[in-house]
Amino acid sequence: MTQKPARMPSRRTQVVLGAFFFVIPCALFILQLGSNDAQSGVLLTKLAPIQERPTQDIIIEAIDENALWDTIVIHHLGQPAGTPEELDRLHRNSGLSGLGYHFLIGNGNGFGNGDVHIGYRWLNQLVGARPVDVDTRKWSDGTISICLVGNGNMRQFTEQQLLHLSHLVQRLQLELSIPPNNVLLAHEMSSGTSSPGTYFAEGQFRSQLLDIPSIAKP
Repeated sequence: MTQKPARMPSRRTQVVLGAFFFVIPCALFILQLGSNDAQSGVLLTKLAPIQERPTQDIIIEAIDENALWDTIVIHHLGQPAGTPEELDRLHRNSGLSGLGYHFLIGNGNGFGNGDVHIGYRWLNQLVGARPVDVDTRKWSDGTISICLVGNGNMRQFTEQQLLHLSHLVQRLQLELSIPPNNVLLAHEMSSGTSSPGTYFAEGQFRSQLLDIPSIAKP
């Protein structure tokens, strides 16, 4: 794909939701909403390691030069199956403007095993949803949300999911200078969830993070 998706205006309104965002991961969310009504996204069936990253990389090309992305958080869906379209409808029916995550990684139940859906929030550089009880010292408008389809409290994620998760996180780390201590699991940010679950291979995942040095904030 050579054409970069058009970005929509970035006018944002904060909405407090009293309904669930999804059954298991979290119950209450605060969402920064943009004026974008698009339900579209981009699906990647292959995600090469950073050493083989293509010259035209839609993940990186989408980044706004003024963006302040500084943290990555990993969620699970809390359900065994799901598609971007289903979740988009669910989130809209809950009062959101569309899919709340920046990225969604399939497990073969709903859409392809390891396929990476790039959501409109990333394509348009919009902030995502955050739990009401989140530790605000760890979460900011610069938090990138990645969700794995599946329930990490019931079973392990697939090898292809974990492989493409690592490739995705490494690309974001490298491009945005995000240190490993700013790559967090959802339960590290919020006491209201165990996401991405007890079966998430945390040791394996963290061993593949890039050793990007931390930069002290002024």
